[in-house]
Amino acid sequence: MDKLFVIIARINHILLLLALIGACILMVLAVWTDNRWERRGAIEVVGEETASSSPIYLHLGQIENIAGADTQMMTLQAHEESGELYSGSGYSSEIRNVLFLSGTEKHARWLFPKQNNVILVERQLSESSDNTKENPTRALYFEYVAEDTNNDGMLSDQDLSTVALAKPDGTGFTTVLSGVNNVLSSEMINDTQFSIVYQMGKIVRHARFSVTTLTKEIDQEIISVPDKL
Repeated sequence: MDKLFVIIARINHILLLLALIGACILMVLAVWTDNRWERRGAIEVVGEETASSSPIYLHLGQIENIAGADTQMMTLQAHEESGELYSGSGYSSEIRNVLFLSGTEKHARWLFPKQNNVILVERQLSESSDNTKENPTRALYFEYVAEDTNNDGMLSDQDLSTVALAKPDGTGFTTVLSGVNNVLSSEMINDTQFSIVYQMGKIVRHARFSVTTLTKEIDQEIISVPDKL
């Protein structure tokens, strides 16, 4: 009887081992399939900003229609072969550029001439409305990182950022703020003015811009953040 129990225990161990091996195989197949689809349409490039030996892949995101403009835009995203981000900033994907397609002929134009910047935020600016025809996009808003200001060897949201505006078709790209620690809030005040509350060092400031001319109207200090309790 004892021998029978020993045989049954060994069979259970073997079955458990086979189950574990099967689970590992399924996990490997799942990762392989994800990487395969991740690389579909992606372009392998050589990264200059990292010592990592993993190749970098660039791929275009979904097409987004710009309300009220005869233009569409797509983000260009980067990731490493391992699935990790190029800069390691922790996002599931890292936006490096924006491609604009204008008119019926789909004339292409890049936001940046190179793919070195990391775009943290890109969105269309318009007043709240359910009807895009009556309330078209007034301007495009971008917050991006261009320099490794904290000297950690990568570009991420931990670096100082730059805020820029552009016309709805992607032209007229204009830098409106530089050296920003954090954008605390941003909103359209009306159909011609855009407001931002942001932090620069220990100072919290408020700036207002014209989305018609892409120029700054006011930029004033609100409060100084205390450095002692």
